[in-house]
Amino acid sequence: MTAEEFLKQLTEVLEADEPLQPGQRLAEVETWDSLGILSAVELYDELGVKVDLASVGDAQTTDDLVGLAGAAVTG
Repeated sequence: MTAEEFLKQLTEVLEADEPLQPGQRLAEVETWDSLGILSAVELYDELGVKVDLASVGDAQTTDDLVGLAGAAVTG
């Protein structure tokens, strides 16, 4: 999966009003809250990526979230 595809899926699970962009600050995303963090963790699980809740919650940008996906996301 590419980073673009990951952000598209993340936009869907977060039910964000606008498509998420590379480098976007998560504080700007209205649905980035405790439920959004849990939804993101579920997306990582679907990708077979092991992440802990704290790491996802500590993310500041969409690039941080892409980085947590590791080898599951390319480019």
